[in-house]
Amino acid sequence: MISIKRIQAVVTKDFQDLKKNAYMLSTAVVPIFFAFIFGQQEATGDLDTAVFFMPIMLTMVIVGSFVQAAMIAEEKEKNTLRGLLLSPLSTSEIFIGKSILSAIVSIFMIIVVIYIGNIPIPDQIPLVVAAIFISLIIFISIGTILGLLSRTVMETSVMGIPVLFIFGMGDLFHNMIESEWLLNILSYLPDQQFGQALVQLNNGNAIGEQLVALSIWAVVSVLVTVYIFKKRRID
Repeated sequence: MISIKRIQAVVTKDFQDLKKNAYMLSTAVVPIFFAFIFGQQEATGDLDTAVFFMPIMLTMVIVGSFVQAAMIAEEKEKNTLRGLLLSPLSTSEIFIGKSILSAIVSIFMIIVVIYIGNIPIPDQIPLVVAAIFISLIIFISIGTILGLLSRTVMETSVMGIPVLFIFGMGDLFHNMIESEWLLNILSYLPDQQFGQALVQLNNGNAIGEQLVALSIWAVVSVLVTVYIFKKRRID
C-alpha cells in the first residue's frame, strides 16, 4: 500500500533541495522568456496552428523534464539516490514522491506562461486539464529517465537538448522537412498530439484520438521509467 507520509517526506526533501539550487530555479523560469516571444503572435497569430500553443509545451519540457532530471541527477551526485532506491519505499512511492514537486512547479509555470503570453485557452477546461495532466506524466517520466541515465546535473542539460528540440520545438522545424512519411511519424509525437488537441478544442472538435495517443505515450514512458528504476535498484 502506498504511504502518504513516505511520499510527503520525499517531496519535503526535494523542496528543500530545490530552494538551494540556483540552476534548477533559473531553469524553471526560462519558459517566461518564451512566453514573451510567442506572446507577440496574438495580434497576427493563426489559432489553427499548434505553434501558437508552443509556450505551454515548452514549459512542460523545460520544467517537467529538465528540472525533474536535475533533481534526480543531484541525488546521484550526492550519493543519496542509492540509499533512496534501497530504502523501504516502493517504486511507486519513489516515482510519485520525486514527481510531485516537478508537477506543481510545472502547473504553476504553465499558468504564468498562459497569462504572460496571452494564450487563449479553449472553453472545454476539463479536457484541457486532462491533456496537460497526461502530457506532464510523459515529460516528467522522460525527465526521470534523463536523470537516471546522467551522471551529473550539468550532463542532464546536454542529454536534454535533443528532448527540447524534438518534443518542445518540433513545430518550428516542420517547414524544413520535405519528407511526407517523416512528417507523418513526427505527427504522433506527444508535443504534436498536445498541440493538435488544443487546436481541435479551439475549433470545437473532439480530441479523443489525441487523448488516446497521449495516454499511450504516458503508459510507455512510465513503464520505461519503472524498468530503469528497478534496474538501478538492482545495480
